[in-house]
Amino acid sequence: MFGKIGELKKMYDKYKTLQNALKNLVIRGKEGKFTGTDGSEQDAVIVDISGEMKLRNLKINDMNLLNPEKKEALEKLLIACFQKAQTKAQEIAAEKTKEILGFDPSDMAGMMAGGSGIPGLS
Repeated sequence: MFGKIGELKKMYDKYKTLQNALKNLVIRGKEGKFTGTDGSEQDAVIVDISGEMKLRNLKINDMNLLNPEKKEALEKLLIACFQKAQTKAQEIAAEKTKEILGFDPSDMAGMMAGGSGIPGLS
């Protein structure tokens, strides 16, 4: 009986390690290019999200996008940028899960009625 409790404790500790690893991750999405005042090519929009899929930072570097006439272009760039970061975060979360917990989360996702409890791995 106590052996099972020990196994559960180990699994819980691994899960907490995974949660902390995802919480501390910062994943960046970049979209659009423009020429900066110094003549260099720069990213128009940058989004940083955590491994928990929480928005950490948003930068609009191309000031021309703040023109009301560019509203639709800015919205499209923001969506594409966030989706890029989100996809990357899901891939990293799956890798970290496999590394820390020792199994591929995609194998378990369908077996868990309420989802995995790990963002992006429903």
